[in-house]
Amino acid sequence: MSKPTEPTVAELRADLAERIESEPPGMSASMLRAVVDMLDDWQAERAQRTRDREEALSDRSRHRETEQRWLTDPETGGRYAGSALAGFAAGAALDRLREAGRARKVWENRYKPIMSEIIYYARHRARVPAADIAEELDVSEGYVYRILRTHAEYEYRLDVRDGAPGPGWRSFESVDVVAPTNEPEVIAYRAIKEYLATHPEHADHESEPRLRVLIWTAAAEEQPDVKAVRTVLWPDPDDQ
Repeated sequence: MSKPTEPTVAELRADLAERIESEPPGMSASMLRAVVDMLDDWQAERAQRTRDREEALSDRSRHRETEQRWLTDPETGGRYAGSALAGFAAGAALDRLREAGRARKVWENRYKPIMSEIIYYARHRARVPAADIAEELDVSEGYVYRILRTHAEYEYRLDVRDGAPGPGWRSFESVDVVAPTNEPEVIAYRAIKEYLATHPEHADHESEPRLRVLIWTAAAEEQPDVKAVRTVLWPDPDDQ
């Protein structure tokens, strides 16, 4: 007596589809239709896996044929090796380019804007000799001396006016910075720009100044407002 055979997936699918035709609309027909859809999806995925496997086998076969030509024909092998080496060199060059680009962006955004401050504090606070600073940063010693000669340490205080001028001013922050000796007002412009970036509600200014930056040459003790070397108002009343 022969053992009964199990139905194939195609036979099962055909049987279920036939039963759907005879089922009245309702839960049973919906469940049968869902099973048929599931079988259709499974067959489609299985067919795609089969195609992918056949393509992979074909690629391996072509690769083996290429290797065989490489071993038996020196001229063909030379072209194959040259192509592989060229591809490797191109990939390495692209990786180096991207790495250099990332490093350049870090330099431009994080270190370049404060390079004078790094040099100044290294010399005056850490007492690092100029020659050692130059060697550490891979710059000329003359560049270090130029930064030290043309920059100075300042302290600034940013005030915000909520009410009328005078008593309406309140201190927002006090910071020690390094800036060019001939234009310490750049400190004020940078402080105002950074403040407005985080407080856009003050960007729509009135005719009266809303921000004030007082700048002093750095000193150990607190200095009165009248001793400030620069006072910058924003908006500038002279520009109204």
